[in-house]
Amino acid sequence: MVNNINILTILLILCLFLSYSFWTSLAQQEVTSLQPISLTNSYVSKTQDDKQVDSDTTEKFEILTDETGNKLADKIVLNNTVYSVTLKNSLPPSNDPHDYMSLSRYFWPNPDKPNGLPYIRIDGIENPEIYTIPDYTLMRDLFKEIGNLGFAYFFTNNNSYVEKALYRINEWFIDEKTRMNPNLNYAGFRKGDIIGRRTGVLDIRPVFRMLQSIPLMRSSSKWNFVIEKKLRRWFSEYYTWLTTSPIGIKAKEDGFNNHGTHYDVQVTFILSFLGHDEQARTYSKQALINRINIGILPSGEQPFETRRMLSWHYSIFNLQALFLLAERADHYGYNDAWTYVGNDGQTLKKAVDYILYYALNDGKDWPFQNIGDFELNDFVKILELSYVTWADEKYLQALLILRPKAKLEQIEKNLDFEDNYLCVWSLMTNRLLWSCID
Repeated sequence: MVNNINILTILLILCLFLSYSFWTSLAQQEVTSLQPISLTNSYVSKTQDDKQVDSDTTEKFEILTDETGNKLADKIVLNNTVYSVTLKNSLPPSNDPHDYMSLSRYFWPNPDKPNGLPYIRIDGIENPEIYTIPDYTLMRDLFKEIGNLGFAYFFTNNNSYVEKALYRINEWFIDEKTRMNPNLNYAGFRKGDIIGRRTGVLDIRPVFRMLQSIPLMRSSSKWNFVIEKKLRRWFSEYYTWLTTSPIGIKAKEDGFNNHGTHYDVQVTFILSFLGHDEQARTYSKQALINRINIGILPSGEQPFETRRMLSWHYSIFNLQALFLLAERADHYGYNDAWTYVGNDGQTLKKAVDYILYYALNDGKDWPFQNIGDFELNDFVKILELSYVTWADEKYLQALLILRPKAKLEQIEKNLDFEDNYLCVWSLMTNRLLWSCID
């Protein structure tokens, strides 16, 4: 981290977040989700070896987990939904039900063609037809569930969480009857084409939730290293596809916006999971430098995102990926991960500050077209991480204003009601535990 914050400040932050949670939970009645995103290997090994975590801190977060994570994990254990790509009714052009398939989000029937094919792009307008193929939703639910199960086991040592996680891993990646082939050849599919699109690579973006939960479960007597070995084989094959296939190469080379940034995050986390630490070290550093230089202006604007119809959403979405890249680069020893200055003076912090100005004004005078709302839910998570990272007082002051608004937004729009105590815990234990990026 860039700054060391004294323990009094940390406790004040914790009290601030706890107080907000108290009064907002009165309106919500029950917190439904608390999710870990990234846990560094050093933290996992230290904690699992000797459990040397401040006892008061552990007690606080065990209480919070009992109220949130464990309830969710218990529900996941009882969930008997089948998670498999073979369930879809529409087959991809390969006619192989094991090939993952999803429809491109912003593509609609062409009104100038009798059969509507090929579909045409209307940016920012989601076609509900995408939900007729369940692969996308099932895979996202899978990553979220395994992430939560790993987190819940970490705090409780409840082996039923590990057993359920292994069951899901085997069901989706390994079992010959239900497994997914290790490619995304038909992700982001546009009807009328014969192959998927590079943007479909984004579908597997939240895989880091699952990959980072696995080290949390290895200490369990129920952990199955044979299944883990097979999972590594699957990701090794997928990594080859991701980095050598025409779609994968195009996703990297043509993805100047958030697609490319999330591609880099995906590559880095997979390299880490496969044990290729030197490659991950080099890749995360170079990717972060590259994305800051090409994706952020000296003002902090992200031009490839602000040109979109949902310019507010995508500016924050790309920031999430940049933060994950910076965390990986920092983890692998790049000291300037959070302070790197681009060739024209661009910085990650400037990108946060650019959005913050408009967030404090409810999006007023945002100088770009934006057909969506100026939602705060995801940006508040970024802002909390920003304070954790740079210790800039203005972020704490902004949180006093924006966090209550975000909580009301969550309730009104029935969004996942996530709290971010783990960001504070990372300070108190001097570790990197990320819980603010969805």
